[in-house]
Amino acid sequence: MRRGYKWVDRELARLDPETDWERMISLYVGYRIPEFALAMTLYPGTMRMMQPGATAATLAHTAKLTTRPERRYQDANHFLMAWMVDGLSSGAGRAAADRLNRIHLAIARATPHLPGNFDDTDDFVYPLVLLATYGDRLQTSLGLPGTSESMKTAWHRWAQTLFRLLERESGPLADEPFPEDWDAMTEFAVKFDARPYEPTEAGHAVATAMMDHFADRWFPAPLRAFGRDLTRYLAGERVCRLHRIGRLGPGRERVVRLFLKSAFRVLRVLPDYRTPLPERVRRGGRTRATATGLSCR
Repeated sequence: MRRGYKWVDRELARLDPETDWERMISLYVGYRIPEFALAMTLYPGTMRMMQPGATAATLAHTAKLTTRPERRYQDANHFLMAWMVDGLSSGAGRAAADRLNRIHLAIARATPHLPGNFDDTDDFVYPLVLLATYGDRLQTSLGLPGTSESMKTAWHRWAQTLFRLLERESGPLADEPFPEDWDAMTEFAVKFDARPYEPTEAGHAVATAMMDHFADRWFPAPLRAFGRDLTRYLAGERVCRLHRIGRLGPGRERVVRLFLKSAFRVLRVLPDYRTPLPERVRRGGRTRATATGLSCR
């Protein structure tokens, strides 16, 4: 293993997504994905998750995204790498799920004026569906090849299994329904995004803070306006309008699309990583994107 130029595809081809899905996700995220690509999902993904006003109100109440955005980013990374790279059956993966359950319950108990923010099943389904399907939706929207059929199966198994490890305020989610396959997940995401949502001050404040942190963390000062445009594009016009964080004109949108298409194409031809993502993050500390949005191997 870990020999050759594109060794991850060779390993994935040997695995059965019905039984080896955990290993497939670990290989793909651990040795194929740069940290910057994960960040491109985390920030706009959170903006999409807080389309419901109750979710935005809870995130604003905790204030972590507005007062300690770097800590919030690192915590999110910790959860995702435990679940994706270490694996959901690992000690680290299960401990991360238990920790998130405790955090949610503690916040719910501390915010009786925000009832139900951790009790709507859809608010648990949507983030997992988004994590599993967003990369495919983004790449196909750019006219690029999407996720393979075997990885679609692996991603669905991963999201479904993690869902059953989580708990809402009124109890475990283990017996609650989850989209039955990849197509059902994408359909759920489309319908969730299409619901009527009302703009809130909380949503505006948190989305603005996230957009600014993404630009400041990953781009040097002369390119931070572009970093904000990239966040807007990834969040989508409807979400930007909801949170009132500005819009992209046609010219700026073309620049962002060109950047993303170039970055994905470069990633397809670069050699696979030899060290897993958590180790690369630890070694690099607060890494920043290069001109193509890809970190050094």
